[in-house]
Amino acid sequence: MPLADSRLPLNVLIVDDHDVVRLGVRHLLGTLARPCTIREADNLRDALAALREQPAELMMLDLGLGDEFALAALPRLREAAPGARILVLSSMPEGMYAERCLRAGADGFVAKSALGNTLLDAVHSVLSGQIWVSAAQRDALLRRATGRGTAEAGRPELSVRELEVLRMVAAGRSTREIADQLTRSVKTIETHKQSLKIKLDADTPAMLVRKAIAYLGEEPG
Repeated sequence: MPLADSRLPLNVLIVDDHDVVRLGVRHLLGTLARPCTIREADNLRDALAALREQPAELMMLDLGLGDEFALAALPRLREAAPGARILVLSSMPEGMYAERCLRAGADGFVAKSALGNTLLDAVHSVLSGQIWVSAAQRDALLRRATGRGTAEAGRPELSVRELEVLRMVAAGRSTREIADQLTRSVKTIETHKQSLKIKLDADTPAMLVRKAIAYLGEEPG
């Protein structure tokens, strides 16, 4: 599907904490028929500042930005750039995160393991107003929407905040470190951890770490 016919450059913001990923995305976007003006950010603070300075038409967003979890910030990013198309490009499991991202304001989800042509197809689709997920994820979403899907065995539903805390637990962060990172009280984080222990059937802090790593699968810290 072709991009909108315009001689004006496409204003793109790439938000990823890895130089090599930003470089690769730049290279792929350089193959588009429409020229691009590309800005970069490696954290949420700089991404929001860039959007306040100049709104983007397309945002390529990684979910894991060091200790930052961009899923929790998607509503803020959407508010900062209401006209932008947001395409999540992540190594986190699509089955766990794609639907959550769409509900939070993203327009598409592409796995970092996808081929370059797939990423370009996703860019074309979201710029034309469509939603993009893989064919397998689209089928899963449709099955759930029609009541034919089944919950993933052994994977209880967690809130966005619980997922954010769980990622940091899996990375070995202490309660105080998590509280400081998320600007929440220690008591609040302890409440989230207690909820996670119940949902994941973890009796001890060490077991919660093991269950967190198992829950998140191959997701990198």
